Formats: sequence, C-alpha cells, structure tokens
Amino acid sequence: MYDFIFITHLPAFYKINLYNEIAKNFNIMVIFISASSKIRNPNFTDANINFPFKIINNGNFEERRKLKSTIKIMKLLHALRYKEIVLGGWDLIEFWFVAIIGRKNNIALSLESSIYDSAITGLKKIIKKIFLSRIKKVYCSGKPHKMLMVALNYSGQCVITKGVGLLNKNNTKLTREEKSFNNKFIYVGRLSPEKNLNFLVSYFSQRPHLHLSLIGDGPSKNELIAISSKNISFYGYINNNSLDKYFLSHDAFILPSISEPWGLVVEEALYYGLPIICSNKVGSSIDLVSDLKSGYVFNINDEQSLEEVIQKLNNEYSNILSNVKKIDFNKIQQHQIRSYNV
Repeated sequence: MYDFIFITHLPAFYKINLYNEIAKNFNIMVIFISASSKIRNPNFTDANINFPFKIINNGNFEERRKLKSTIKIMKLLHALRYKEIVLGGWDLIEFWFVAIIGRKNNIALSLESSIYDSAITGLKKIIKKIFLSRIKKVYCSGKPHKMLMVALNYSGQCVITKGVGLLNKNNTKLTREEKSFNNKFIYVGRLSPEKNLNFLVSYFSQRPHLHLSLIGDGPSKNELIAISSKNISFYGYINNNSLDKYFLSHDAFILPSISEPWGLVVEEALYYGLPIICSNKVGSSIDLVSDLKSGYVFNINDEQSLEEVIQKLNNEYSNILSNVKKIDFNKIQQHQIRSYNV
C-alpha cells in the first residue's frame, strides 16, 4: 500500500526533489500527467527520480488527449491501494475526475493558487467550492493560499507547506561579499505577459542610473527588446545549474508579475543572498519577503510604489542583506517535507 500517490502536471525538478525527500520516509507513487511541455526548457525536468512513478502521456502536456489521459489515470488508480491521493491542482479535467469519483476521505489538494490570482465571487467561486467539497485536506503553499481557502469557506484541514518544491542547491559554500547598493537588478524567468515585464522594462528605460538584467526566453522577448534602453541587458535562457554567478553579480532580484502562484525563483534568489523586490501579486511575497524582512513588496503597475521600495532598499541595504543571510533554508525545506504526513 502506498502512503501517498501524487498526481501532478510535469516532472519538474523542484517537485522531483521534494518527492525524493518524502520517499525517504513514506511509500509513495507519483503520476506525472505528461513528460514535457512546449513552454518549458529541457532543464526544467532534469532531475534524478528515486521513487516509483508513471508518466501518462509521453509527449507535450499541451498536446495530450485529455479524456484518454483521464481514463488512463483512473484505471491506474483502480489497481492501486493507497492512504492518500494528493492532486497537484484543480485546473485539469484529470484532477476533477479523481476528485469527483475518488473516495473523499483519501483525497488532498496541493494548492499553488493564492488569493491574489483566483476569482472568489460568482460562478468561479461556486465551481471551486464544488471541487473543495471533495477534498479532505489542502496543502497550502503559503499564507495567501490559506487566505484563499478562508475566502472560499473551506472547512477541511489546511497545512501551510511554505513552498512548492525544493531548490537545486549548489554544493559549494556560497558567499556574498558585503557591498554597497549599486542599482544592479536581475530578473530570471519566462519572458511572457503574466510576468509584467513591459512595465518593468518601461520603468528602467526611463531611469538610466538603474541597470536591469533579464535572464530567460519567451514570447515577449522581441517586444521587450524593442522598448528597452542601453541600461537593460538580455541574456537569454541559462541552465538552472549555471545561474549562481549571475545572481551573485547583482544587488537585488526583482519580480513584477501580474500572476505568480508562488515564485520558486524568489527562493533561488534568496539562497544566493539577494534581497527581493516583488509585486503584491506574487504568492510568496508574505512568507518569503515580508515575514523574513528580505526585501520589499510594491503595488502592481504602480511606478511610484516601485520607486519608493527601491529607495528603501538603497537606504536599508546592509540590514536587508543581513536578514537574507540569516535565513535557514534547511529549516524551511524540512518544514515543507514534514508537512506531508498521513
């Protein structure tokens, strides 16, 4: 019998890292809905798997046949014995079939949606409440995610995990030199509309004393290059394992997203010693930024608000660096691992 069966979208490296650790203490099986995605680089799914798993669709996630995928999952679950199924969201037909047809006392939800990016009124609220009526427990990534459950009047158990997976940690000891603030900002992630990079590039283009480095690729790249000025640098896609030197050569990480369920890259930046500036739509903005005093949060699309937090960071840089240095990443990761218990 399995203690946990996790059903999730893709074999993302940070999910695999988490499942590997959980598997040290529990008997688990992981069902990956697809092997890859059109919008993800191969590095995204590059990790060693040390637990039993099944990939339902060998092609791209976006091209799967949803009904066929759902039937495969239901047949597989019918042949297995388990204590708890953990669904990786509520956004797929596969998740809905398992929630509706499965035994309620055995079904949990790993929630990455937060109060910031989820509708909590009208028909969408009703649909979410129907789904939650089939869920006995919710693993909430952070405080804004639990706030969503409160807003939806969920009465089951909520466990705050403080994360969505585990980082790829560099084995070498990381040291960030004590230094002054030199206005060097870095963004790492997809160059896509939900990341709100048009706002960021426009802001920096009007302030030549600031420097912005953008690492990543995506559909917005050409548009961003067209509106950028000389103080903005584009580096393209860089392998996750090679990002350390880029993080270490900048003063702060900035994430202006309109929608960001969690933001694993915030954890990565903190691990490399960078203070954070992020929008108030980032799912980890409370747990990893405000609570840890590791940076500042600005109001989405508000240039004056961004101006103020950059000035605050400039004034308090040494104190913020000290706060970041005090973060115990082993403690945070152990909390996440131990959150999964049956």
